Amino acid sequence: MATPDSVTLRRFVYDEILSRGQPPTAKRIGDHFGIGPSDAKRRLAALKIGKTVLAHPETGEIWMAGPFAASATPYRVVGAHQMWWANCAWDMLGVAVIANEPVRIDASCTDCKCPVTLVASPERGVESRWVVHFLLPARQWYDDIGYT
Repeated sequence: MATPDSVTLRRFVYDEILSRGQPPTAKRIGDHFGIGPSDAKRRLAALKIGKTVLAHPETGEIWMAGPFAASATPYRVVGAHQMWWANCAWDMLGVAVIANEPVRIDASCTDCKCPVTLVASPERGVESRWVVHFLLPARQWYDDIGYT
């Protein structure tokens, strides 16, 4: 297979997340495109176009591919055939749209730790009595995305 451009690589990453529930490793990306893992990591790091796929600053592996997280978070999203982790409360709502299917969201209140279960769909959004509180204004979220 030819060396991937940024669009092809991003599509591969999201296809893997949607079908497997987690982003591909640099080795898997390398195997798929016929490049080495270190080259795959360099290409991932270059995907800072917008704020979609972000490489972990220490490992170079995929850290997040908005709205999906690469590892367990307090925001578990369950679809018909797959389960994903969302990066934050905002992103958990976006998974239904990206996955294009109804989902169940299992989270907890960050204040009282009360379990929260929501159902969301791309057509109807989410109906809930819960409120999402953001510590920072949206314009500051990517100043330190690991904190936000």
